[in-house]
Amino acid sequence: MKTLLLTLKVKDTEPVNWSKALASYLKKSYGSSTWSQFFDVKLAENLDRLRNNANGSLAPEVLLEQNLLYYAFLEQLYLRLGANSGQLNIDYTWYDAAYATNNVSQKYTQRTVAFEKSSVLYNMATIMTLVAQEQVDSDVKSSIGLLSRAYACFQFLSENFLNSPSGDLHAENTKFLANMCHAEAQELFLLRIVNGPDVAKHASLVAKLALMTSSLYQKTQAFYGTESDGDSKTEVPYGEAKWKSIITCKFHFYRSISAYNNALALEQQHKFGDAIAFLDIAQDSLVSAMAQKQYVKDVLDLDSVKSLITAKRRTLVKDNDYIYHDFVPSDASMESIKSMDAIKLQPLAQQLEPYMDKVAEASDVLFKGIIPVEVYEKESIYSEQKSDLLRKELEVADTADWEYTSFVEFTTLPKILRGLNDRYTSNGKKNSTDNPQLTMMKEQLDSWSNYVMTSSYKDVESQIKSIVNKRKQILDSLTSITPENKENAVKLKSSLIAASKSDEKLFSFVESHKKEINLLKNPQALRKYWNELTAFQIEEPDLLDLDDSRNDEIKSKINNVANQHEDLKVLKDERHRIVQDLKRAVNEDDISRVIILNRGITDAELKQLFEKELDKFKPLSTRIEATIFKQRSLINAIKISLDEVFKLTGVEDESSKNDPNLSKRNEFYNALNQAFTNFSVFANDLPKGLNFYDSLLKMAHDLQSYGTASNDAAQRSTPALPGQFNQSFEQLNISSNAPVKGPEEALKYGIPPLPPRTYDNQDRNYNVKEPVVPPIPPKQPPSGLTGLVGSTPSPNQTSEQNPTSFYNNPSVFDESLYSRYSS
Repeated sequence: MKTLLLTLKVKDTEPVNWSKALASYLKKSYGSSTWSQFFDVKLAENLDRLRNNANGSLAPEVLLEQNLLYYAFLEQLYLRLGANSGQLNIDYTWYDAAYATNNVSQKYTQRTVAFEKSSVLYNMATIMTLVAQEQVDSDVKSSIGLLSRAYACFQFLSENFLNSPSGDLHAENTKFLANMCHAEAQELFLLRIVNGPDVAKHASLVAKLALMTSSLYQKTQAFYGTESDGDSKTEVPYGEAKWKSIITCKFHFYRSISAYNNALALEQQHKFGDAIAFLDIAQDSLVSAMAQKQYVKDVLDLDSVKSLITAKRRTLVKDNDYIYHDFVPSDASMESIKSMDAIKLQPLAQQLEPYMDKVAEASDVLFKGIIPVEVYEKESIYSEQKSDLLRKELEVADTADWEYTSFVEFTTLPKILRGLNDRYTSNGKKNSTDNPQLTMMKEQLDSWSNYVMTSSYKDVESQIKSIVNKRKQILDSLTSITPENKENAVKLKSSLIAASKSDEKLFSFVESHKKEINLLKNPQALRKYWNELTAFQIEEPDLLDLDDSRNDEIKSKINNVANQHEDLKVLKDERHRIVQDLKRAVNEDDISRVIILNRGITDAELKQLFEKELDKFKPLSTRIEATIFKQRSLINAIKISLDEVFKLTGVEDESSKNDPNLSKRNEFYNALNQAFTNFSVFANDLPKGLNFYDSLLKMAHDLQSYGTASNDAAQRSTPALPGQFNQSFEQLNISSNAPVKGPEEALKYGIPPLPPRTYDNQDRNYNVKEPVVPPIPPKQPPSGLTGLVGSTPSPNQTSEQNPTSFYNNPSVFDESLYSRYSS
């Protein structure tokens, strides 16, 4: 069996100049100086050629490929512009398909990309039907696929382009074309089975497929109305006049085929009466089809089918009358047959996916200057999430590096390993330089000494004299203040007394460690005294008492620690490389196209999209976590291994038994540690006190000079201080004895706070190699290495630890007022 497929016609169009339109848009958006950075002349010209080819006179297969590529470009552009596509100022002109019923093609012009897309999509579907028509004899399977794709395109048009002015694109017309393509695809699938071998064995399947084919053509026929509606007109609503007759003929013909094959299936089930009833239905349906055979008689052999049905009915009736005597029902209905749709709709997006990927790179370059603001906004949200992720990973990596550095530096692991090797391999006398503990303590003392030596406030006595001199100058200035400014003078004196008491406590804070500070200022004396404390000899052991039974075990453990140390360094380097890879991946990551392709998603879906995109960085994050976990395991393993080495070599016992100066040396080290800590606080906070006295002195001088200048005016009237000057002294309110406890309360009284002092921060540790001393982790030795670092001094009482709490309270003067009038 063969069939006749309806021939559709493509729409015609007028040329479009994409190069000119894109250049004009970019000039308007970015200005004449920078627009060319976003314009690719070659790609724009290629787009013009592609459109011309898609609407040219090429073979249908080539035309289809060109239209699919061009539509993919339009889709990429529409994703960027959306409803704002009119900004391109392009006139898209299309003509309706010229069918015999309408010889004059109507012309339509719009400026929206949606109109261009819908017209191109119509042509794509039409060309698919033309290619299917050409291949129906040679490759029916390919024809079925093309018709199903055309069905999807027309279906998409009917559901998404509802307001097009073109008659071809009216929803009812495209819906009609979609149904027709669906019916033709089902018909070809049916004929593929009918024309195959042993069709009689598939009678039931053929009946189901034929019934669905008939139903689809009936659905298509409904587009023309029915005779009972009185809508039968000489002029059809769309397409060619003969289409209605062909569709009606196929509707009845395949209904007849379905009934005939169902009769064959019933006969095989020995239901001869029911089979005869369906043969009657087949005969009646075929008679209705014969009435519409004008345009299909050369393709569909209706007469042969009629003869086949008639012969089969005659034979079956005869056998039933003489042999079976089966009852022939009069109410047989086609509804008893279950129809089967063999055509699976392939969504348009799925058809376009390979072409969208093919033009994605070129579209990103060609349309890179056309990015909606909302895409930038969403991309900035994603960039912030990337930054948060990178920031967290960098913090984790930095913390791991800090842990590594702290462990290696503050345990002096390389020196410990060298010291253990020297101590183990040396059988003669050893001096204190072989002890890694003493080496580290010596380096710490040198650092403290260097800090004190380079400090500008190392001469405590000269600083005391400087403070006393400033106090005297302030008091001398206050003696010549006029009586009307007496209250202000009292306020200044009150502030001076409070500051004096505070700084006296500060000086007493270092006076108690004057001897140690002086020693730190004298490196030669410090070195000499330290050498005395570390100058001891270890008696040469009796060679008979040496136990070499553990030599191999000790060497093995020392080598194991050294290997673990090397593994630590390798882990750190590996983590650094992973971090660099993560930075590079984050910086190079661009999901603009992903956001453009998902512009219509909700906020919840966008959040899920970002989470999915961030998952690409998880492998690097996991590798960083792995290095950190391994590093911590190695550090703990090194501590345990060192402890075992120390126990095997007897370092702890030897240190406590053979070192007579151990207790004295540790006491000396702790005293210098406390002295350095107090001096660091003193050197850090003394400048605040000096600045405070300078401020009071400046105020006293200004008040004195003002009082002298106003003596002559005093005889005539009582002078009034200038507004700002008077206001500054009004803030020196000493009537209230309640202390101001914080900045907020200070502002309530009109008294701005000074920067807080740090006298109460005595639990901090100091890096003596830098003037500014950030808090660092305590230098803890590995397990088993007793006394590597001197013990932390115990804190004093609260009043002693905070001798200048006066400066932690708000100041009694406003420094900002001086800058307003003192110049």
